[in-house]
Amino acid sequence: MKKTTKQQGALMIRFYGFVFFLSMLFMLHSCAEAPVSEKERIIPVATANVEMRDLSTRREVTAPVVAYKRVYITALTSGQVVEVNYEEGEKVMQGDVMARLDTRRQAARLRQAEAGLNEIRHQYERALQLFEKAVIPRAEFEIAERQLEEAEAGVLFWQTETDMGIIRAPINAVVSAKLVETGTTVSENQRLFTIEDHNLLVARPGLSEMDVAGLSKGQQVGLTFDIFPGQEFQGSIRRIFPAADPITRLFTVEVEIDQRHHAKLIRPGYLARVHFVTDNREETVVIPPEALPDSEDGPIVYVIENNIAYRREIKTGIRRDGWIEITEGLTPGEMVAAGNLEALQNESKVEITGRFRRYGFR
Repeated sequence: MKKTTKQQGALMIRFYGFVFFLSMLFMLHSCAEAPVSEKERIIPVATANVEMRDLSTRREVTAPVVAYKRVYITALTSGQVVEVNYEEGEKVMQGDVMARLDTRRQAARLRQAEAGLNEIRHQYERALQLFEKAVIPRAEFEIAERQLEEAEAGVLFWQTETDMGIIRAPINAVVSAKLVETGTTVSENQRLFTIEDHNLLVARPGLSEMDVAGLSKGQQVGLTFDIFPGQEFQGSIRRIFPAADPITRLFTVEVEIDQRHHAKLIRPGYLARVHFVTDNREETVVIPPEALPDSEDGPIVYVIENNIAYRREIKTGIRRDGWIEITEGLTPGEMVAAGNLEALQNESKVEITGRFRRYGFR
């Protein structure tokens, strides 16, 4: 009886050993088949769309509006001001008499010079007749000739002195400053008026060398003014100064203000906010950085088509404003994986569980 019990115990031990052996074989078999089933596994991912965005760099710089043409009118001779015809804000046309100086002294000298010229001209004509008849030598005739030239030069000098007492406008403009009154005695080169041509207004802001490198002559810019809230004006780059200011280290960019559609709204002295596009990238193909997995083989993405993730090599450009520029490999409208990238491989089956937004997944 005892022998039978021992035999039953031995059989039970063998039975459980055999079951354990089968279990180990099953586990090993399952582990061997794991790589195959991994590819069939459906991986949850979030996705992002390939988009077109504006990644341009913009700068806003302030500068006062000034007239492109500003002329300082000065006295060409000394004398007392006897007439002032224009004040600030009034328009002048080229050639208009803006002021007169007392030129009675110059006029008297002019009349004296003209009288002397008439006398010398008679002497010259008489000397010419005598020279032609060989009555006087050439040397005597040449003396009379030089005297005539000197007398003519004297008349021209005093005529110019008299004319310089009349102050005329050199261009069509607006008087921005009147610096003289009737009765004032002025000296030569003293400033009398400042006039400006308001048909061409400009702003001259300063920009760094990094910003100027992306600008060109004729490029369109936008302008805004605090006095006209919500209204934008247009302008264009007229010129870029070739050297930086030695103190500020900024380059002056002259912007011509377009007034065709806003005639006379803008005036010199207004503060302009000039909006430059220093790096124009208006239509740029982009993806979020979250869609770019770490790869030793260069930049890649996983393009999602029919719930399958396809590995694709791409070329990237700049990173700006939370986006990556795609220069080659993707087109707008395609869908790429933007989450759980470490679980993906080429042709993985996926399930879309969320959409990428700039500030997270939804």
